[in-house]
Amino acid sequence: MNTTLKHSGRNKPKNQVFLLGCLWSEVEGDSKAKMLKSQTTIPIRKGKIKMRTKLTFNPIFVIGIICLLALSMLQIPAAYSNEEGQISLEVVIQTALRENPTLNAIREKIKVARARVEGVALLANPKLETEFAGGIDGDQGLELTQSFQLGGQRGHQRRIAKVHLEKANAELSEASRLLTKSVKIVFYELALAQEKIKLVKEIIQHSEQMSNIAQFQFETGDISVTQANLASIQLQSALREATMLEGELQLVQLELNNLMGSPLETTRIAVGGLPDFSTAGLGSPQTTPKMSPDVFSKLTLDILETHALESRNDLKSVQLNAKLTENELRLAKAANIPDLSVGALAQRSESENTLGVKLTILLPFFDRNRAEIDAAKAQQQVDTIEISSQERQISREVMAAFLSVKTAQKTLKFYEGDSVKLLNENLKLTRTAYELGEAKLLEVILMQNEFIEMRFAYLEALTAYYKALAQLEAAIDTPIERLLP
Repeated sequence: MNTTLKHSGRNKPKNQVFLLGCLWSEVEGDSKAKMLKSQTTIPIRKGKIKMRTKLTFNPIFVIGIICLLALSMLQIPAAYSNEEGQISLEVVIQTALRENPTLNAIREKIKVARARVEGVALLANPKLETEFAGGIDGDQGLELTQSFQLGGQRGHQRRIAKVHLEKANAELSEASRLLTKSVKIVFYELALAQEKIKLVKEIIQHSEQMSNIAQFQFETGDISVTQANLASIQLQSALREATMLEGELQLVQLELNNLMGSPLETTRIAVGGLPDFSTAGLGSPQTTPKMSPDVFSKLTLDILETHALESRNDLKSVQLNAKLTENELRLAKAANIPDLSVGALAQRSESENTLGVKLTILLPFFDRNRAEIDAAKAQQQVDTIEISSQERQISREVMAAFLSVKTAQKTLKFYEGDSVKLLNENLKLTRTAYELGEAKLLEVILMQNEFIEMRFAYLEALTAYYKALAQLEAAIDTPIERLLP
């Protein structure tokens, strides 16, 4: 690269100029300058500069760049939240479907079924027989025989193996459906326990304040010892409730970890499962986040039942049993056609050598495989009854889940409006009046217990709605949103 420079006589360039580039990096909290060794020689010829550059990079700098690139390629699921132990419903379901031991065992069964499909051979192995008589110079015989199934048994066996593979896949889908339903229900129970504990902790905080005020009033002679003891009893009751809820929370976490296939001692915090729970504190009752009433008016019971009968894999599995029985009946009938064995003979004796052909066929005079045929026909009747029973069971599950959702919706309507808000305001006013000495302790306790009872009932009703919705989606094996027009 040639560059023309203009310079005055005052600043005469030297014959060689060295340029150094600097790289600043942070090392152990101190800012230290590290140099990139970059030497440039610029010889001067008739006002022109010719530059030759040789760069040598710092190895520590290169390693750091590689590490940053590697970290940028990592995909960390955002649903796990920023805090350890927090997990969303979507991640719980994905983890359970991936790590649950029961599903993994069924996946191994699928591999076994697939191997059996591929293991059905087109032909049986040939049979080789040889015999010697009279020593080395005596008679010798060699026979090679190959059997052929004339009734097409191999085709029936392969179709039976394929049906078993379909059943294994249907079993995996059915187990995934049931697991998803169980995970949702346990997740909602975990969210319910967390919100109850949160509410009880707030009650404990207010109960401690009331107990301190009551003790002070007792010492000053403003209230009797029975009223002071009443405040202490209220505090102990709240602490006992918190202990019971902590135990329930640990059991729910244990069940959730078991479904997820995770270490059983892992602490889980449900986030985002019930939208209303995010701000459901003492002073913030929320609007019920349920589907609008016209949604279920569009999704009639007949539509849900029809979709369930088309989607449920447990019904498909029973229908595959009928298909399997049909193929087994065909195989049993095909077994009546005897196999043909074709063989080549080679015999050697002192006088002559002979070659020949051997044909063998079994004559079905006494056993025509009637037992297997009759058993397959009887099994067909059983399959028909089981299919009808399974369809009835699915319809019952859909109807029960549908009724549960509608009942939960009606229950939640009792908590709409200003009832919870007014009760919360009354509780605040009563507490303030008690702190100012204008209300009695018993009034505060009664108002607080009424508020706790209503809040607990609302949280339980909200959880019951989400659990009923999960059961309905499991009954039709499809999210409700997919059925909306």
